[in-house]
Amino acid sequence: MSVLELQGVSARYETRAGQQVLQSVSASLEPGQALVVLGPNGAGKSTLVRLAMGLLRASSGTVRVAGMDPAVAGPRALARHVAWVPQTIDDETGFTGLELVLMGRAPHLSGWGVPSVADEARALEVMKELEVAELASRPLAEVSGGERRRVWLARALVQEPKLLVLDEPTAFLDVKHQLDSLKAVRARVGKGLAVLAVLHDVNLARLLATHVLLLKDGRALASGPVNEVLTPARLSDLYGVPMIEAPTPGGSLFVPAP
Repeated sequence: MSVLELQGVSARYETRAGQQVLQSVSASLEPGQALVVLGPNGAGKSTLVRLAMGLLRASSGTVRVAGMDPAVAGPRALARHVAWVPQTIDDETGFTGLELVLMGRAPHLSGWGVPSVADEARALEVMKELEVAELASRPLAEVSGGERRRVWLARALVQEPKLLVLDEPTAFLDVKHQLDSLKAVRARVGKGLAVLAVLHDVNLARLLATHVLLLKDGRALASGPVNEVLTPARLSDLYGVPMIEAPTPGGSLFVPAP
């Protein structure tokens, strides 16, 4: 069964006088796949994320996450299957790094809802993997935006979802932590995790993606396996600037044509 299924989905916001933000978009995501959504500003990328998280109801078409309609599933039921790292993160939560990461275990707790010793050990293990273990006892209001984003990613991974939703996961990260964070996610894709991610950097998208969805003006320009979709011709059409694939010692990079 698909972890995420979008069939002919359209969406609009009331504040936009009925203007369609997404128009008849279809996509599916299986376990062990990472679908990266690319497109210019205003293409509908974050709207698609909101649909998958049940934060917005489709005006037409169907959305299913782990077989559920996310717009009507209860938050706890949805949280057992889906974890989310939002684009904008609250800096003033008052929580320490470890406290925030342990919140990822909440959907799986019973009784008093108190994390176990094993939960705490798992949280610290993931924080160490993402190089934020030293933030375990520090209030998040005192750390950098990039550090907070890695703590939120640790929270999402500790949640052990079937679907991980990432909206601009590399924002505020330096180059090393961009690569390390995406490699940590991609390693879990190899073990069966499904990922829906919004990115702006085409080359980082190729590092993470097994599949790509190109959105332009709220419509799907192309969708499919990464090596079939990411071509200079399609990227030129997507962004409205000539793009080329330039050879490098390690492979190639997509760059604007000189």
